[in-house]
Amino acid sequence: MIEKILKDYVTFIRSFEALLKDKYQQDINPCSFSRTFFERVGSIDRIEYHFHGSGCTAKKDGIIYAYDISFFEKDVIEFSQWKLTEFIRTHPEYQKLNYTEDYIEYELFQLINKGILEWLTIEGIEGTPFGCVFKCYRVVQESFLD
Repeated sequence: MIEKILKDYVTFIRSFEALLKDKYQQDINPCSFSRTFFERVGSIDRIEYHFHGSGCTAKKDGIIYAYDISFFEKDVIEFSQWKLTEFIRTHPEYQKLNYTEDYIEYELFQLINKGILEWLTIEGIEGTPFGCVFKCYRVVQESFLD
C-alpha cells in the first residue's frame, strides 16, 4: 500500500509542477523559477502553495504535499518520512490505515530495496550551523507510476 501512496504523492507533485510550468511557459522545475516568475506563496487550480528553500508545500482539499527538489540532480523529488507521514495523515483514505511511523519507515525501506527510492543523507551544509545528520528519501525510479 505504501507504493500506491507514494505513487499518488508523486503523481500529484508532478501534476502540480506541470500546471505551473504551463502557466508560466517554463520547462524547468518551478522550485527553480518561483522567485523569478511568480510569488512564492499563492494558489493555482484550487491548490494553495508555498515555495521554500529547495521545495514546496502544497495543499489541496486539506491534503498536504510537502517535498523538496534535489540540489544535486535535476528534478529528483526528495522527502523526509515526516513529509510523507503528513500526506498520509491528511489524506481522507490513507489516514484510516493508522500506520505507525515505524511501519512507514519499514515500508519505505522496502521501496529502497526495490530501487524506487534511495537514501539521501545530508551531514551538515558548509557555511551553516547544522551539525546533525538528516535522513531523507529520493525518488529515483518514477517508472513505477505507470
